[in-house]
Amino acid sequence: MAAFSRFVALGAVLLGLPGCATVAMNAAMRAAHPEPAWNGEVALASEPPGAQCAVHRGENVVAEPQAVPATVQLTRSHAVLEVRCQAEGYLETAVLMRPQDDPAVFRMAPNGIIGATATIISLASARTMRYPGQVTVAMVPAVFPDEETRTRFFEARRGAIIASRAAQIALADERCAAQPDSTCDPAGMVMHQEQDDDLARLDRLRRQAQVASTATASTPSGSLQVAAVGRPE
Repeated sequence: MAAFSRFVALGAVLLGLPGCATVAMNAAMRAAHPEPAWNGEVALASEPPGAQCAVHRGENVVAEPQAVPATVQLTRSHAVLEVRCQAEGYLETAVLMRPQDDPAVFRMAPNGIIGATATIISLASARTMRYPGQVTVAMVPAVFPDEETRTRFFEARRGAIIASRAAQIALADERCAAQPDSTCDPAGMVMHQEQDDDLARLDRLRRQAQVASTATASTPSGSLQVAAVGRPE
C-alpha cells in the first residue's frame, strides 16, 4: 500500500509539472509586460493629419476608415499588413504593420505532449500574435522647395527608422558577440532585415520626391504632375 501511495503521489507530481511551468511562465511574462492583451484595435494617424488611408493584406483591403486619425479593428494574424495613405500634394506613402507576439495572452508551457500540442495550435491560429496599437504614417511631400529641405526630411525619417529598433538590435548584437561559437539569435537577424527593408522603401520615396525647380522644368505647361506611389516595386 505504501508503494502504491508513493506511485500515485509521483504520478500527481509529474502531471502537475506542466501546469506549474505554465503558471510560472505566464506570471513572468505578465510581470515583464503588465499591459492588457490586445483587443484588436489599431489607431491610425498621419503627419499631417487628414490623409485617406487603408490597411491592405496584399491587394485586399481589410480596413478603410474615411480619414485618419481613426481606429480600425483587425484580427490576429501572421500576415504582414500595409497601411497606404494618400493626400493632395504628397506621394502615396505606406508603412508595414508587422505582427508581433502578445505576451499578455495566456499560453501553455511547451513541455509535455499537452503543452507541445497547445503551442503548435497557438502558433497555427496566431492566437498569441498582435499588431501595434498605434501606427502613424509620415506623409512624404511630392515636391520640396529646395534640395536642402528634401535632404533634411529624409535624413530625419532615416534616423527615426533606425532609432525605432536601436535598443533591441544593440541587445541582440551584444548577445551574438558574447557567443561567437553559437548561432546568433534569429530575432536579431530578422530585425536587421526589417530595418534594411524599411530603409530601402524610404530610398525609393526619396528618388520619387522632386525639388521645386526640377519639377517646374520637367512639367509641361498646363499639364498635371502625378506622383508615383511609394510601395515596393
